[in-house]
Amino acid sequence: MLEFWNNHFETSSFIPHGHCYLWKPELVGLHLTSDLMIAIAYYSIPITLFYFVRNRPDLPFNRIFLLFCLFIVACGTTHLMNVWTLWHPVYWVSGILKAITATVSVFTAIQLIPIVPQALALPSPEQLVQANQALQEQIAERLKIEAELKTYQGQLEQRVVDRTAQLADSNRQMEDLLRREQEARRQAEAAKVEIQKREEMARRQLAEIEAIYATAPIGLCVLDTEFRYVRINEYLAEINGLAVADHLGHTVRELLPELGEVQEQIFQQVLASGNPILNVEVHGTTPAQPGVERDWLVSYYPLRSQDEEVLGINVTAQEITDRKLAEQALQDRATELARLNARLAQTTSTLQERNQDLDQFAYIVSHDLKAPLRAISSLSEWIEEDLSGHIPAENQQQLELLRSRVRRMEALIDGLLTYSRVGRTEVAVEPVDVNELLAEVIDSLSPPPSFTIIIPSDLPRLNTKRLLLNQVFSNLISNAIKHHTRPDGRIVVAWQDTGDFHEFAVSDDGPGIEPQYYDKIFTIFQTLKTGDRQDNTGVGLSIVKKILDTEGGRIQVESHLNLGTTFRFWWRK
Repeated sequence: MLEFWNNHFETSSFIPHGHCYLWKPELVGLHLTSDLMIAIAYYSIPITLFYFVRNRPDLPFNRIFLLFCLFIVACGTTHLMNVWTLWHPVYWVSGILKAITATVSVFTAIQLIPIVPQALALPSPEQLVQANQALQEQIAERLKIEAELKTYQGQLEQRVVDRTAQLADSNRQMEDLLRREQEARRQAEAAKVEIQKREEMARRQLAEIEAIYATAPIGLCVLDTEFRYVRINEYLAEINGLAVADHLGHTVRELLPELGEVQEQIFQQVLASGNPILNVEVHGTTPAQPGVERDWLVSYYPLRSQDEEVLGINVTAQEITDRKLAEQALQDRATELARLNARLAQTTSTLQERNQDLDQFAYIVSHDLKAPLRAISSLSEWIEEDLSGHIPAENQQQLELLRSRVRRMEALIDGLLTYSRVGRTEVAVEPVDVNELLAEVIDSLSPPPSFTIIIPSDLPRLNTKRLLLNQVFSNLISNAIKHHTRPDGRIVVAWQDTGDFHEFAVSDDGPGIEPQYYDKIFTIFQTLKTGDRQDNTGVGLSIVKKILDTEGGRIQVESHLNLGTTFRFWWRK
């Protein structure tokens, strides 16, 4: 054991690392400062991650975070050891620490592999899109029902207005009839002692009253103080289902037991008070339609003599069965609408919960899945740095391939997040000069100098969602640049007004697309090229299509192999 200790931890046979730097203060200071700062950063990162995991017990994959903490601490310790070996050549200890770091790093990478299927099993944006679609359909159904209800309500209100006007007119006619009948009776009584002319006038007025009884559009009758029918018009006789002659001399209770019992209390009140009782709703059945429930609006007027004695009761009756049925139908519609509103509220609540789940998923993807990817990329760089000059060319290529695939995975995650947010976030509507917008897009894409991009000078000004239109143009022009096979590409933007839409076209002279791939290119993560290019994620065109579908537009592709491609889209004004 002593021999092992002496062989591996004895330092007299080695020289400090500082000799390699010829003890130049600036060089030694550079390595000393760099390794110390890296070590401090490495030690602070695990503390932050540990604090984050401790305060987020709901976060999935906590174990992988702790493993990352462990190997980052190990990496930091190797840099501290680099500081120590500047003066103390304990290279065996330094090598052992690097071996421990390598073991922890490999174990962490292995543990990361089974996490990917679990992350993929999280709720997908498409499920939430389907829920949003179901909500839109229910909203459309609700709007349809509300429109039908408004139409029906308007018809009902018009019908009520018409019937009310008829009733008011009938009431006025009845009141006029009562006044004229009383006047006629007074004139008839006075005619006994006056000349023949006044008697003839009274008979004419009585004839007019009889004509009113015959032609009035409402039921009319006169009852004596025993509630027997003295006079009744044909309209009311038909309502009751009996002939006019069958009414005279009989009480209301005798002919219509159910209705008579209800109304006798009102008859007695009119006789006792001498005051009219107006617009009483009466419900029941008559022999005219046995078993059929009907409704009437009835008014009761006292019939007075010249000395104001109450001699009987004048009754007017207007059938309102249709109106009552319409009111009930309206109430049923209102109840159904309330039920649909409750269902819509429940669906909205469910959608909000699912949107929260999607937001949580997006948070996990952006902050939790990308962090291990960045750590893996950094770890490969640290290994390459620590083993500089000792890594075979094949392993060097494999490390670069690893970093390339990590960058591609980060680009895929960013594309997925952008795709999931389309249609779920509110975007402000603002005035947009399309010429200025395209200038900004081209400036941000920085196309090669050999590329020619032609933009018409008369592009329209829109009042629209600037951010979304920017994403559409940016993805289409970016695709035309990065998928071109020659350095001297040419892109042309065109437009025309088609009524409710502005039709835009982005054309290039690139390699073109075969017809069987026209639908595939708009599917998320579908790309016609393979490889580890970071910018070749297959998300851009799916984002374009989703934006246009959400905003009520559409897109189509026209292409010929080796002759170029045109993407044509319609943007609602």
